[in-house]
Amino acid sequence: MRGSSKSNLSRRRFLSATAKTAVATIAYTTLKTKGGDVFATSIETQGNGSAAKFQPAFAKLDDYIARHMADLGAPGMTLALANREGALRISTYGFADTKTNARVTSDTLYQIGSISKSFVALTLVQQHQDGKIDLHKPIVEYLPWLKISSQFAPITTHHLLNHTSGLPGAPLLLDALLGELWTTYAPGNRFLYSNTGYNILGFIVEAVEKRSFADTVSTRLLKPLSMSASYPVITNETRRKSAIGYAPLNTDRPFPLKGTLAESPWLEMDMAAGSIASTPGDMAKYIRMLLNRGALPNGRILSEENFNLFIKPSIKSPFRGEDASYGYGLWNSDIAGHTRLRHTGGMVAFSSSIDVDLTAGVGAFASVNASLRGYRPVTVTRYAIDLLNASLDGKPLPDAPASPPSPTEMPNAADYAGTYTSVDGNKLELVADGTKLFLVHRGERILLERGGGESFIVKHPEFEIFQLGFVRENQKGITEAYHGGNWYMGAKYDGPKSFNAPKDWEGYVGHYSNDSPWYGDLRVVLRKGQLYLNGSQRLTPRPDGRFGSGDPEAPDRLGFESIIDGRAMRLNYSGIIYRRTFTP
Repeated sequence: MRGSSKSNLSRRRFLSATAKTAVATIAYTTLKTKGGDVFATSIETQGNGSAAKFQPAFAKLDDYIARHMADLGAPGMTLALANREGALRISTYGFADTKTNARVTSDTLYQIGSISKSFVALTLVQQHQDGKIDLHKPIVEYLPWLKISSQFAPITTHHLLNHTSGLPGAPLLLDALLGELWTTYAPGNRFLYSNTGYNILGFIVEAVEKRSFADTVSTRLLKPLSMSASYPVITNETRRKSAIGYAPLNTDRPFPLKGTLAESPWLEMDMAAGSIASTPGDMAKYIRMLLNRGALPNGRILSEENFNLFIKPSIKSPFRGEDASYGYGLWNSDIAGHTRLRHTGGMVAFSSSIDVDLTAGVGAFASVNASLRGYRPVTVTRYAIDLLNASLDGKPLPDAPASPPSPTEMPNAADYAGTYTSVDGNKLELVADGTKLFLVHRGERILLERGGGESFIVKHPEFEIFQLGFVRENQKGITEAYHGGNWYMGAKYDGPKSFNAPKDWEGYVGHYSNDSPWYGDLRVVLRKGQLYLNGSQRLTPRPDGRFGSGDPEAPDRLGFESIIDGRAMRLNYSGIIYRRTFTP
């Protein structure tokens, strides 16, 4: 709950003038939660005529964010709320640096990750508007150095913008573009999110503009939008202004809820797929431009026609499980008759979300200075939009999203209980105690934590590298268990007990590492005659001797190279090189 003036909490208010004559109220508040106090700062723009009506919504949102951060173990967060007039509220929460207890402020830079893709798309649509680029012209005509092996029609800028190029999706850094790329299906037909494609777009921007990507984005977007605190690429110059980013202490294994975080290495980032660092105040300006459909206080950044081209739904693609289509750098959804533009961003140590309701005229951006294994602050921006819309409609404010259930609570824990036995006689014993599930190992009961699907995190040194997974058959229930390369039969298993695999596959098994924190580690195991990536993702053999992961027709592919004494010394994942490491 929120701290009150009757407590010992720090709560001061004072007025200050902005660069324009609008007055802003700055509030310092300590928000009380069961997980610990969260220090918050908010700047509310009194010159925005709509701001006053949102005060109850702001209070509910603060309470939710404090609880949400405590639930996650997030160090800090920055938040921007805006309407068509501009910023409604700029808020910051928690710590920019947990070592020094430095607070997040409105001037603290956060890396917005793949939300940068909408900036790239805007720049290209501007170039199209100026007659400098044909979005449907083959990209190799702009980048003759780019090598693409394909039996299909040429890839165009349009295909890269909406992720339908058919190029690999995994590589993020430049080295993947310097060899030969490939496609496995015709462009324009299938969505595959591709950082590779947006990095190519950055080079197209440069080729068309005949100057650097950073200069182009600054001149075409940041300066007209008065985003003077933002940077088009992340360099060492931005480090002193940035929040410290955090990542799991051990990045090569499953990460439990509220697991131990460590300061992440600092990385420069100049590739267009995710290169922008910004402040909440500047992101409010960006939201305002989107809400005004490309219009600025003085002039337009895009014509109405070209803004429609920018946001036009291009191909069906779910947004985090919800119905949506991708346009140019943004997902477009119809939610209760409202057009919503959304995207998320993930960096090595930052997680972001933007949600813009074009119909209602409100938007939200949030970013957390941590990588929490797939987490993005989508629930924060969604709840912010829900609160703002309820306030505009004069409706009761919605309740905050519930805290996620405890990962150790499993209503179906009894499904997994039993003894599982390997072919060579090793046993796993699982015991259910109400809604808790335990692995009994050497006399110790180890409480399991949900890891997704039928898999669980085991907080024990002998099990922490892989999740403990189970196989459920429709009629029989749980029949098998597995952990890495180890396989165990349950009492209901009645299938084969021996399996064959090509002899050379044994030499592919092992731990592979890439020095970049972007890529990290991969482990390959052999189980039941099949190769698996990180213990759970089955590798599908291809006719060329490589392997696919997931969709067998997807362009991303995995190959084993530099075979010495029967063992692969390198793993090539769509141009990303991992070397064998002789550690577990």
